[in-house]
Amino acid sequence: MPSLHQPAAAFSVRPCLPQEAAALAGLAARLFVQAYGPTHPEPELSAYLARTFDPARLATELTRARVRVFLAENGAHELVGYAYLRESENNGPPRASGQTSCEILRFYVDEAWHGRGVASALMQECERAARQWGASALWVQAWSAAARPIAFYRKAGFRIVGTTEFHFGERVDTDYLMSRELESPLTPG
Repeated sequence: MPSLHQPAAAFSVRPCLPQEAAALAGLAARLFVQAYGPTHPEPELSAYLARTFDPARLATELTRARVRVFLAENGAHELVGYAYLRESENNGPPRASGQTSCEILRFYVDEAWHGRGVASALMQECERAARQWGASALWVQAWSAAARPIAFYRKAGFRIVGTTEFHFGERVDTDYLMSRELESPLTPG
């Protein structure tokens, strides 16, 4: 909570457009390195970034009907976070509640903006979009050693429903599968 002498940080959340794929790729790579660079080093780091955050591939993904990426930007229109939501294939992980579900594939906020409400605003947009698509559950995969994200997801109502492996080059990490039910879906439109 901001003190009486410091105003709350101004930010906004908006959908990412396909023509912003290069900006999204740069943001995504920067925030991945910020979060995992110390624990997931080179040479695999650069290869992973090139594979995962290719601007051409992201531009194609941004045109899909059941994909939404939300960007958080500060008052100077600098990108400070994003959430990537997609409709689940096969309705998500085993034991995830809900008949239909959406996956939060990526969810990152710049460290300088932690604790300022950005993550909550991004999560609200993910929930709203998933409900508009008729989903009854959201799920996310989170590295089991990432305490801060796991705490945030728990606070947002997610619970651990299983584990899976995340392959990073020759390294294999254990990830939690976390899920939460959504309020009644909105009428699709």
